[in-house]
This record gives sequence, C-alpha cells and structure tokens, in this order.
Amino acid sequence: MPARVKVTLGASEEDSEWIVLRAGDHELGKTVDRAMRLVNMLSTGSEDHGRDLDRLLGILLERMPRIGAEADLWVDNLELRTDYLRRTPTLSAAEVHRWSGRTSGNPSEPASRWKKEKKIFAVRQGRGDRYPAFQFRDGAPHPALKGVLTALPAELTGWQTALWFASANGWLDGDAPQDRLDDSEDVVTAASRLAEPARG
Repeated sequence: MPARVKVTLGASEEDSEWIVLRAGDHELGKTVDRAMRLVNMLSTGSEDHGRDLDRLLGILLERMPRIGAEADLWVDNLELRTDYLRRTPTLSAAEVHRWSGRTSGNPSEPASRWKKEKKIFAVRQGRGDRYPAFQFRDGAPHPALKGVLTALPAELTGWQTALWFASANGWLDGDAPQDRLDDSEDVVTAASRLAEPARG
C-alpha cells in the first residue's frame, strides 16, 4: 500500500499487513467491517474465549442482513466485554472459594451467596459467572461493595455494573469507582447519581 494512503488512514509504516476490500454496497461493507472486528478479537483472546467468539461470528454473519444496525451495537458490546476481560482480573466461583479459605465441599460458595446478598457482583462469560477481583479484600468482599451495589439502579445487568465500575466518573474527579472503593461515601454518592433522571 502506498505510504500516502497509509498516512491518510492513520497507519504507521510498521503496520505489516493490509487488506483492502471493495464492497458492492454499503450494507455489505458494514457486514465485512463487523466481521473483521470480531476476527481481531478472536486473534487476541484466550483459546476458550476464541471458540466462543468463533461461534458468535458464525451467528453474526448468518443473521447480518436481517439485523442491520442492531449488529453494530452487538459488536460494540462484544468488543467492550472482550476488552474488559483482557484488562480486569476476574475469578471463578471456585477461585473465590479457595481464596476465601472456605473448607466446605461446595465450590460455588461463598461466591453465589455473596452475589445474592449484593455484597459482590458477577459478569456472565459463556455458561459461568466471573467475579472481578477488585471486589475482594483479604478473601472477603470489600466492605464498600454492598453500599455501592445497593445504591446503583436495580435494573443494571452484571456487565453494566462492571463497566460502570471501570469507567471514569465525573463525581469522582474522573477516577473509576473500582479505584476509589476506600472512599466509600464518595463512591456510594456517585452510584446514587446514576439513578437520577437526566436534566437539561
């Protein structure tokens, strides 16, 4: 590819491989773009995650002509979740069990109970829950978590909750709530603001 074209596209000379495709129509171009974004995620995920994404890619490509703009949101959401799991350490229920020092034979305890009691939250990955590790201190839920989770809107999904904790928050001077848990009153206030209706 000519250097001037790479510069126009915002690429550096170090970029080693380029594929240029000409789509016959706008919708086909969007379909290819979505597929390539998924392929990019597949190439950098874990083996298990890659298999899940591979199945999702097949479903997406099969349904693409019918779901139109919804597919953009679907792929954006998948990218956000994939990026989150790359950046944020998470634990399985069995890992929480071991980390908590419990000796019972039920590996889903105490994670499932803590989740039900709103002391922690989980994100769904495949068929199981993953528990973001920032929630724990010394094998137990961080003391601030219950107040924060109670203050957040009840309808938030686990993924919406996770992304809220990981995002810069204006009520916390731009810090992510998960980085300010020791300032529990401030984080509870920020969580309660999320439930307020937008004005303006």
